[in-house]
Amino acid sequence: MSRNDDDRFTAPPPDRPVLEVTDLLRFSMCFPRRNTTVMLVSGDIDLYTAPCFRAQLCRVFGAGPTMVVLDLSPVTFLAAVGLRVLVDAQAQAEKTRRRMILVAEARCVVRALEVTGLAPSFRRVRTLDAALSDRAVGYEETA
Repeated sequence: MSRNDDDRFTAPPPDRPVLEVTDLLRFSMCFPRRNTTVMLVSGDIDLYTAPCFRAQLCRVFGAGPTMVVLDLSPVTFLAAVGLRVLVDAQAQAEKTRRRMILVAEARCVVRALEVTGLAPSFRRVRTLDAALSDRAVGYEETA
């Protein structure tokens, strides 16, 4: 990964506010167990809302959970720029030896991942319960 790729997944400078797009994209966080963060994303992920989506993911990864679950069930539109944010988040998860799981049942999300060939790049489940019952948290060290 080049330096530009690393820069793409960093939080915005503190003196530059993140664009507020609460009418189009909403986030909810919960922490169902130690070292696990669930982020529910609802609305459209497009050119306008993707910077806010990226900033929220940066905050989640910055908090240091071992497992990040992105519940994209209520997403109503996923543009290419939103896919880029997901790809960057997956790369960050792998780089920092974390596990990222997508709860992807919305047709727009599933279709976007499959049509672009990105589906195999992500651990995907249909329900939040399935994501939270996933026992393979993080990556195991081998001797």
